[in-house]
Amino acid sequence: MNTNRSSRVAANVAVLIVLIFLAGCVSRDMKLANKSFSAIENGQLADAEKVLTEALQVNPNNPYALLNLGTVYQRTGRFDEAREMFEKVVALNPTQKPAKRSKFVDDSKNLKEIAEDNLKTLPPKK
Repeated sequence: MNTNRSSRVAANVAVLIVLIFLAGCVSRDMKLANKSFSAIENGQLADAEKVLTEALQVNPNNPYALLNLGTVYQRTGRFDEAREMFEKVVALNPTQKPAKRSKFVDDSKNLKEIAEDNLKTLPPKK
């Protein structure tokens, strides 16, 4: 009976260790996308663009990186490129909500909805 209890405790500890490890694992592309958000908020758009380009090399379908790169393009007047990024986000149909958001973004909106809203603010295609 004591051996059985020890086995259960050991198994529970092993599961706990795995869960702690997984909780600390954020993918490289997500780390870069998060880093870019801070750069954008601080007006460091060239730095953000560089980081986002790297994030999209790791994962070309990262909706956070696509949305942030669209924002960089929009803020630097590259509206066709911004449109392309926002359209990619919409096509991916991500339903997750960002953990961090600009003060200009509605808290209730998910990534797809934010991209759709951003598309509406762009000037017409040339």
